[in-house]
Amino acid sequence: MRWIGILFFLFSVGLFAQTKPTKIQVAETLGDTLFNRQDFVGALKQYNKVAKATKLKTPEQRQILYKRAVCLFYLGEFERALSDLKVFIPENQSMPRARILRAFIYREMGERQLQLDDLNAVLEWDQLNPDLLKWRAGLLVEMGDNVQAIAELKAIKQWGTDEEVELYMGLAYYALEKPDSALYHFDQSIMLNGGYLPAYQYAGSLCLEQEAYELALTYITLALRLDAQNVELLFYKGIALVELGRKDEGCRLLNKAFYNGIDDAGGYLEEYCFPKE
Repeated sequence: MRWIGILFFLFSVGLFAQTKPTKIQVAETLGDTLFNRQDFVGALKQYNKVAKATKLKTPEQRQILYKRAVCLFYLGEFERALSDLKVFIPENQSMPRARILRAFIYREMGERQLQLDDLNAVLEWDQLNPDLLKWRAGLLVEMGDNVQAIAELKAIKQWGTDEEVELYMGLAYYALEKPDSALYHFDQSIMLNGGYLPAYQYAGSLCLEQEAYELALTYITLALRLDAQNVELLFYKGIALVELGRKDEGCRLLNKAFYNGIDDAGGYLEEYCFPKE
């Protein structure tokens, strides 16, 4: 995730005062060092030592819960991370990055509404953050609130656009059954970043649905230059080819897609490649 470097601070190792550091301070500092080395298992052990030693009696002592939750997130221990954040967030309402961390966890868990609730709370602090606004707009598309997503994406575009903004616009129009508008924004996404695979993939899928097979083949062929082993793209290309009468090549690709887990290819194989007499 490219967000991680932006949203999660790297724990810094501070210099102790002239007095001898306590065992708790040493453990936390060692945890920070290990975290910065991306040794999340090692860092977690040190943060657990701090939690055990302090018994987390005071809000100050419970600050370690955020660091521990970040480690648990990286280790995929989402439920345990949420347990720490459940304690930490109510006591630290002015620390939006804890809610962003929880939103990431909810995204990994597929909890869209809870993810949206945390994003909304963070955006009350930082209303003009384009990355957070884009994240929310993409989430609204996933949740089917396409009209609201388009309104927010248009607002973002007043400051600037990128391939993801245009892709989300295309997906929203796609869902609203406005294929011309959707394809326009997929094309804009490609213009902004010629190596952005999702834009080609969705454009090709849309063209297949609209029975524009030649155009679909163009998008899919370009996409395969970026990811030649993408089985879904091979399936799409097989469909386009058999629909265009190029059955030998198309059937070969459909057969490959089928034996690589694309069950839907079976129907096309029966219809075009192995028809029942």
